Amino acid sequence: MSKRRSVFIFVGLAYSLAWMIWLGLRFWGIQLGQSFAQLGTMLAMWTPALAFFILRAMKSADVPLQEYTPSFKNGLRYYLTALWLPTILSLFGAGLYFMIFRNQFSLGFEYLQSMLEATGHFKKSIPLQLVAVSQLFSAMTFAPVFNSLLALGEEIGWRGYLYPVLRERFSLFQTHLLVGLIWSLWHLPINLQGYNYGLLYFGYPWLGVLAMFVFCFSLSILLSWVREKTGSIWASALMHGSINASAGLGLLFQLPSEKVEGMRILGPSPAGFIAGVPLLIFALVILQRERRTTHELRTNL
Repeated sequence: MSKRRSVFIFVGLAYSLAWMIWLGLRFWGIQLGQSFAQLGTMLAMWTPALAFFILRAMKSADVPLQEYTPSFKNGLRYYLTALWLPTILSLFGAGLYFMIFRNQFSLGFEYLQSMLEATGHFKKSIPLQLVAVSQLFSAMTFAPVFNSLLALGEEIGWRGYLYPVLRERFSLFQTHLLVGLIWSLWHLPINLQGYNYGLLYFGYPWLGVLAMFVFCFSLSILLSWVREKTGSIWASALMHGSINASAGLGLLFQLPSEKVEGMRILGPSPAGFIAGVPLLIFALVILQRERRTTHELRTNL
């Protein structure tokens, strides 16, 4: 089986398996945020890996086994970068967003209180400031590690298989564009249900599709970068888990309102157009450095 055909089969399987879960939940009337929907998303995160393993069973894909094991021989600093960089970029992005929309910023943590009240976990005896600090602490310590166990399912497929196969055929920039496009559209069923941006933003749903592509394109560059630097997809899984843990930190400082819900397309999550600017800039700097390094290597050969 040709590599081109294998890629199409892989993408088709990854989409079909995940979309069956998400559309099935929607068909049964299960909304985002409900426990069954969260469980479904957790299962869907492993569908790219399942698609890859189906290909392996068909003997049409081969990724070295050592990529599945953590390796620190190429530098612990890249694992620390994977652990902390997403939180730093998320906070910078939220800061940029609140510099523009200052009337939405608050240190009263009203949004956090509303979420705790909605879930029945709000206790007046526990200061909201302490809860917010604990959220930040977990995002920079143990939460990315736990999240990486779920993110590994995506990374086996997207960065373990799809990225290196496309890289053999396309340029570095073209490969990141393709992976970002495929990865972002993979999220389409839940994005149309309000995942990340809600349903109230201007230009629904097409602007959300574009915002998700920009976010996935930016993040994919960083995930591929740490994977190549460490030689292990565990590094990209850790960074993926870190962005999942830190993406909502900006919401802690936002005043809740219906108008704010309609502005999620802009931030304060790094998936928004404004709050995602630091992530995009950092990714483009990394991409330019990688392109320069690749060019120099080819020149010296």
